[in-house]
Amino acid sequence: MRSFLNRGPTARTTGLLTALLFVAGQGCATNTVDGEENTGESKEAAKATTSFLSADAPTYRFLWGEEEEEEEEEEEEEEEEEQELEEGDIYRVMNNGTLLNLNAYRGLQVIDVSDVSTPKVVGQLQVAGVPVEMYVDGTRAILLMNGWNGFKGKPNSLEVEQLSGSTALLVDISNPSKPVVLSQHAVPGNIQTSRYANGATEDALFIASGYYDWFINAQGDWEWVMGSTVKSFDVGSTGLTEKSELPLGGYVSAIHADNEVLLVARQRDWWSNHQSDVAIIDISDNGGTMVQRDEVTVNGYIRSQFHMDYRNDQLRVFSGPQGGWGQHSYLQTFDATNLDNVTPVDAVPFGADMNLFAAVFLDDRAFAVTYRNFDPFHAFSIDANGHAEEKSEFIVSGWNDFFRPAFDNTRLVGIGVDDQNGRKLAVSLYDITNLENPNPLLARKEVQGDDNGWNWSEASWDHRAFSVLHNAVNVAAPTGEIETGLVLLPFAGYKYTDDTWSNWTYESAVQIFTFSASTITRRGIMNHPDSVRRTFKLDATNGANLSETQLRIWDQSNLDAPEKVGELSVAPDYTKVWVYGNYRARLRSPDDDSYWYWYDPSAKAKVDIIRNNQPVDTGTPVATIEVPANAQHYQVDDLFVAVSGKWLAYPTYETTIKVWDLSNPKHPVERGQLVTTELSSDASAYYNTTGVVGKKTLGFVQTSQVTEPVTLDICTWYPTSYSACDGEQGCFLAGRRTCTKINGGQPSCNGGFAECVITNLETTCTPISPEQADAYEYCYGPWYGNEGEHIRQKAQVKLVNLSNPSQPTILPAIDVTPAPAEEFVAMSGHDDDLYITVKKPEQVAGDTRSHARYFLKKLDLKKPAQPKLEAGINVPGTIIAKDGSTIFTRDQVWGSQYIETAVSRLKLKSNKAELENRHLFANRIVRELFIDDDRPVVTHDLVWYPSHSQLFSILKPRSGNSDTFQVLSNVNRPQYSILLGAAERRAFFYLYGGVLMADLDDPTTPTSTAYFPAMYSYNSSNLRPIIDDDEVLIPGGRYGIHEADLDTHNLVTTSD
Repeated sequence: MRSFLNRGPTARTTGLLTALLFVAGQGCATNTVDGEENTGESKEAAKATTSFLSADAPTYRFLWGEEEEEEEEEEEEEEEEEQELEEGDIYRVMNNGTLLNLNAYRGLQVIDVSDVSTPKVVGQLQVAGVPVEMYVDGTRAILLMNGWNGFKGKPNSLEVEQLSGSTALLVDISNPSKPVVLSQHAVPGNIQTSRYANGATEDALFIASGYYDWFINAQGDWEWVMGSTVKSFDVGSTGLTEKSELPLGGYVSAIHADNEVLLVARQRDWWSNHQSDVAIIDISDNGGTMVQRDEVTVNGYIRSQFHMDYRNDQLRVFSGPQGGWGQHSYLQTFDATNLDNVTPVDAVPFGADMNLFAAVFLDDRAFAVTYRNFDPFHAFSIDANGHAEEKSEFIVSGWNDFFRPAFDNTRLVGIGVDDQNGRKLAVSLYDITNLENPNPLLARKEVQGDDNGWNWSEASWDHRAFSVLHNAVNVAAPTGEIETGLVLLPFAGYKYTDDTWSNWTYESAVQIFTFSASTITRRGIMNHPDSVRRTFKLDATNGANLSETQLRIWDQSNLDAPEKVGELSVAPDYTKVWVYGNYRARLRSPDDDSYWYWYDPSAKAKVDIIRNNQPVDTGTPVATIEVPANAQHYQVDDLFVAVSGKWLAYPTYETTIKVWDLSNPKHPVERGQLVTTELSSDASAYYNTTGVVGKKTLGFVQTSQVTEPVTLDICTWYPTSYSACDGEQGCFLAGRRTCTKINGGQPSCNGGFAECVITNLETTCTPISPEQADAYEYCYGPWYGNEGEHIRQKAQVKLVNLSNPSQPTILPAIDVTPAPAEEFVAMSGHDDDLYITVKKPEQVAGDTRSHARYFLKKLDLKKPAQPKLEAGINVPGTIIAKDGSTIFTRDQVWGSQYIETAVSRLKLKSNKAELENRHLFANRIVRELFIDDDRPVVTHDLVWYPSHSQLFSILKPRSGNSDTFQVLSNVNRPQYSILLGAAERRAFFYLYGGVLMADLDDPTTPTSTAYFPAMYSYNSSNLRPIIDDDEVLIPGGRYGIHEADLDTHNLVTTSD
């Protein structure tokens, strides 16, 4: 009995029960779990007991509505000089038909593009975080990440330490199919940029990072601090060795590398101080040792590396304001003959009341753009002594973000925005042969689109996002000039589809331009499903466009009509996985060209069938079927079922059920379809799973409410002060108590108070009375009146019979709560049948508290077309697992203060359930409860203060005459973790956006072993792992399907 977690083809959806298990009841609780039951009713709950009474929390509401509780490359030099320092990027085209991609979801990807028609991922290294830059040197790759997230394990412990921040990793890529991390080092703050020095015998890495936050200073006061660090490493064949770390003030805005000098610009403050400091760092040592030389201050903010320049013993800087009026931009020059004593030469103000955008330096010239409503193009001369003079100012619309020199520095290609008709990306061409030319603009072309369109691009802030290539083509302009330059410019945005300006469509693409010394021609367009991050050439014929989700390869032989020849999803959104014999099926959501697909009932997802000897995440499908995307998806034996729907006219809802036969997974066959209005909208809601799987059957619960008018008096007591008790340091009060009085009768109360103390991070509590808590009372009636109603949940079960998959049918509804007092609780699937739990209220003499008796009804599906509902059997609470005649239940019982939770193991005998083992979790609130083989696996918190004392327990039934469970472990669990399931002596937790796996082979010391990043899911069951043979499969959305051995260890260790 080791498969209560989804396992292979026998997996069963628990439907409504799943939701129940993830929501703690009013008083679920567990004690310190000392190994013995602490029920206060041990004689009543004796072994072989067959009559069971549970605590109840009836549903009441005021007629004024429910009261909701408040829940808590450097780019080539402007003169195209050969560089000694390399600038990183998020991709690298290798000379062996391989593309390396650093992806936000999948980490480092090795993509084979040798056949451009079928690119494929051949290797991958999962690294969680935000990619910054990557370098490749031989068989080594260096990855720089911000927001890296990982976990450090502890020996023989479930607890983990979260590690996060910026990091540098050295990766061995000698085996492209299996990249391996050689070393990893933390980098302070957020990495802004870096440079790599590739020497003949030594290699070095330089990283500039910055931080800003509130800190407590030496006087104990909070202080806003901005800081920067430049850190260097020696890059060896097997590891990174830290060499130097230079702490600098301010926050890094740009770095620029020239020869053996690194210029690091830092802004002094966000807005209050426009000045920036530029540190001059000597990086002539190829081993990575840095020496800080002089530092200069400039008058404004330095926007990019292109706003700084060091050549011919001159330091030249463009800086400008970040906003406001009465400010100028400046061109400042410095004598840098002695790097330890850099002296100012000249400062030229320009562009009053404007922001500074693009800038470029040449030997004796410099150019810049400022903008506010219009765009002056400024031209400057700089003589050999550093004296500068503004020669002209040309007014044009829009602005440029970056410049690229062309045609032997006689032209500038500008990448920016034209805002004359909307806001669209544009390419401009300037003649810079005459600095006093009153009209230097030769040509400008916008990206494709209608007037008044609006678009944007990463090319507006990252010069690596676009490509300007020289002597790359040879085509004629419409006016006959031969154009040899090529611009690839990505853009994304919206365009209006009519004159009302209310209807628009989203588009993302790369626009192709060609240019000569006097012309620019807009050529063809290459569309893309989402925003393109990089566009580049693969070879003389083909180009590639890369986003976070997709790679597209285009034949650019015809620049006016490029042809898409290859395509690869680099981060497909895999949300579910199933097992069909020796095959696995993965569900892939639509790509981002259907970003709003959840509003589109016709949107399609794909189910790929993968042989189990191939990686389920990257394997080549043997078959693929299209299924509705906005649907619930199920495996029913060897069938695949999609349940989708749409509103016709309220309250009429139309559900469509489609069935595929996967008995031969290599050749799936679409069988039948059922269209019906007999099911509720919940049956097809994509964000939840409501169907319960039985033998050739899908069951859906349709609930209704029966109400009874009552007079309500509801009062809640809270401690007057939570901060301290009896003057003891570290002591605090916790809890609350709610009493409900119906029709003027005696109150039924749930809750209480405790004095709690935190010692060595452990919280212990001692129950106290309301008087001791000095509690204050809040009653609802005086504010809202006392009219209310008692609500009972009634239910019918609608069964979709799939015995003949070519003709699915809905059977007549089955009333599972026919008695007036019966109330529906849950339905789940076990051993091919469905089991319904209902309850009936029951009064206990002398006890004003609410009680109920739970009954388990079996819906026999041996003949799916003729289901049989059996009479109910009294059981303690709700069934959570079944193996043959053995069942486990989760019950609510009255504790000393709160309604608490008990787990029971029972034997079904004829028309009764006989108790074998029982355990009460006293003074605890149970969060999740699963059964691994015969062992309850439980997470629970302190009942008075649920965020404290978060524990994990494993129980084992005692044998012989004992009717209790043995507590095998009762340990701290990772804080804020959610137990997703347990099976095969493994537990799986949702934790900080991923899944944590723990080894339970030794139940006395459960130990966390591996972490797998995943995307948030509306439905937690989508993240619940599936175990197939000795592998665990975890669908992580765009992070991919993690496939790991059950003995996988990937947590960071102390030695790491």
